[in-house]
Amino acid sequence: MKPFDPAEVDETLTRVVLHNGKAYLLFPYINATKNEPEYKSIGMVIAGPSATVQDFHNLTALLIKGAQGFLWRIVFNTPWMIRIPEENSGPQRVERR
Repeated sequence: MKPFDPAEVDETLTRVVLHNGKAYLLFPYINATKNEPEYKSIGMVIAGPSATVQDFHNLTALLIKGAQGFLWRIVFNTPWMIRIPEENSGPQRVERR
């Protein structure tokens, strides 16, 4: 997993969906902050059938807000929200004397 900066969100990581006369900019991702990963999305209503630069700036703000206390990572073209690893969460070595 590589680190992912929400400021790098672009059209390759989002989808525009038209539903009930409104256009939505959606950012699908895997939420791995719980015991089982879930497929989720963060989205917002946009003014037209395609996203503007301002729409991507606004979406970036939502991604930062939505991941407070967590980290964004990316695998291939799939973003993941994960827990922040604890400092000493790995296997502990017992020192023998």
